[in-house]
Amino acid sequence: MNRFKVIAVGMGPGDPELITVKGLRAIQRARLIFVPRSQDGEQSLALRIAREWIDPERQQIVELLLPMTRNADKLMPAWQAAADQIAASMAAVDVEADTLIEGVYLLLGDPLLYGTFTYIWAALAEAHPAIAIEIVPGVTSFAASAAQGQFVLSRMSDRVAILPASYETDGEALRQLLADFDTVILMKVGPVLPQILTALEEMDLLESALYAERVGMPEEQMAHGPDLKALKNQRRPYLSLLIVKRDRTSS
Repeated sequence: MNRFKVIAVGMGPGDPELITVKGLRAIQRARLIFVPRSQDGEQSLALRIAREWIDPERQQIVELLLPMTRNADKLMPAWQAAADQIAASMAAVDVEADTLIEGVYLLLGDPLLYGTFTYIWAALAEAHPAIAIEIVPGVTSFAASAAQGQFVLSRMSDRVAILPASYETDGEALRQLLADFDTVILMKVGPVLPQILTALEEMDLLESALYAERVGMPEEQMAHGPDLKALKNQRRPYLSLLIVKRDRTSS
C-alpha cells in the first residue's frame, strides 16, 4: 500500500458552499494542505475559501510558489520544485510506519480544466511515483457564472466550446468559432477583454454575451449585453470569463 496520497480538490469558483461533500471531507482529513501561490505575493484564493475548515493545530499549510507566466523555461522548473516540495513535506510528517499520510492540493474550479495541478501531477509521477493521486472534481467557474446570470449554456443538440481566451483574440477566429459552435466559453479573459469585446461589438454579439469575474467571491462582478461596453477600456482580473451564445434566429 502507498504510504503517501495527494488528493487534488476542486474548490469551485469561490463560494464555499459549492465545495463538494467529498472535497470537504478530504480537506478535514488531510495532514497537509498544499496551495499554489503566485510569486507576486497574492494569497491563494483556494486557501481563502477553505480556511474555515482547516485546523491549524493539526494541519500544516504548505505554499507552493508558481510563476504567473506562459514561459515554459520558468514553468517547468517551478512544477518540478513544487512536486519535490510536496514529496519532502509528506516524508517529514512524523507518524508510525505504514500509516497513510494524506495531503490535499487545493485549487479553484476543477483540477483537470486549465489547472496547474496537471503539470505538478506529471512531475510527481516522474520523480515521486510512490505518491498516490486522487482527484475530486469541482464546480467550474463557467457553470457557476451561467447559474448566477441565468444564462443557458446549451439546449438539446447545441455544441459548446471551452477555450483559453488569450489565444482567441482575433475577430476572424471568433467568427469561425461562433459559426461552428452555439456557445463559446472563453476562460481567463481579463488581460485580453478589450480586444474580444471589440470583436464581439463588430459582430453585433454583445447582447448575447455574459461576463463574470471571481464569481462566488465577495468581489464578484458580472455584466451582460450593453453593460459590457463599460468594460471595453479596462484590463480586468485574470480570473474572469466570457460566455457568448450564438443567436440562432440570425444564422
